[in-house]
Amino acid sequence: MTFRQAQANFSRGELGPQLYGRFDIDTWQAAVRKARNVFVLKFGGLTKRPGTQLVAEVLDEAHETRIIPFQFSLTQTYALEFGQGYMSPCANGGRLVEVELAVTHISNATTAQVSAAYHGYTAGDNVYFDGVAGAMGALLNGRSWPVLSVQSAGLFTIGANTAGVAAFSGSDGGVTRTGAPDPGPTPPVVPTPVPEPEPPSTIGGGGNGWYRRRIDGEEVV
Repeated sequence: MTFRQAQANFSRGELGPQLYGRFDIDTWQAAVRKARNVFVLKFGGLTKRPGTQLVAEVLDEAHETRIIPFQFSLTQTYALEFGQGYMSPCANGGRLVEVELAVTHISNATTAQVSAAYHGYTAGDNVYFDGVAGAMGALLNGRSWPVLSVQSAGLFTIGANTAGVAAFSGSDGGVTRTGAPDPGPTPPVVPTPVPEPEPPSTIGGGGNGWYRRRIDGEEVV
């Protein structure tokens, strides 16, 4: 006769191989041998790990980028994207952005021109689109696009090919500025990345044996 014993407490998490046979301790009774794609709840249960989704592309893919978790308080948590010379915070499933501007027109071109009054952007900035209607919005919405050039205070060019989609039909939300925004802070001077140094030379150790080493280019015992 097969007997199955229910286990409702997994508060100890996943057991290490050293404890596989220690059924005599309390930890063994409140743990699981293998936990894959699950989270251990503080109340003792298990829940499946949620799926992932693409939130945003890194701002500078030419250099290495790191995502560092940061918890400001019990209710405010962030993911900080650190790249070469910049830091971009993400929260609530998206990247933190500036005030949303009202877009009045987007041209159909291999590099689209966007009309937004007093946008304040410069070449090299990234703009995020949301609320653009129609096929144009299906292409642009939910993504960051680089600003290639600035034609005027109300017109700039982005690196998006909109030549093959329907013409701009409108955009929801955003504010219409009536004057130039306040200038942002002066960006800091970022030094050029320094290559990693060569690892130090090593020799065998242990025992009381003699060994040779180099000091100022001379080999000594």
